Amino acid sequence: MRRRIIAAAVACDYEGLAALTREKDMGFKASFGDVTDVAGYWRELETSRGQPVLAQMVKLLNLPYAKLGDLYVWPSVHRENATDEDWKAVEAVYPPKQLAEMRRQGTGYLGLRLGILSNGHWQFSLAGD
Repeated sequence: MRRRIIAAAVACDYEGLAALTREKDMGFKASFGDVTDVAGYWRELETSRGQPVLAQMVKLLNLPYAKLGDLYVWPSVHRENATDEDWKAVEAVYPPKQLAEMRRQGTGYLGLRLGILSNGHWQFSLAGD
């Protein structure tokens, strides 16, 4: 699933990404709100809000992950007790100043994170708290 997400994101295939979220019909979270059209949601973030979500997905899925039970989460900094190395890795995606602020506030990593179950189900692509 990871490789398929990367391929669709590199191709800017919003509909292809949305299809991947529905593949195993187990539910998918793209926001803490009610998002029913993930393709439209990601397109809106990219075009109207200037957030490079698809590029971030690709970068994050090429970083180290954390395994939390049956769930793989990218980036590894999203886990409890993240190391300095975990934080350093996400500097390829977020400005160091923004990451330093997350650390200073003690909230943990609040940037984009993706979760995929070991059975291949894409669980979430979330940002924020």
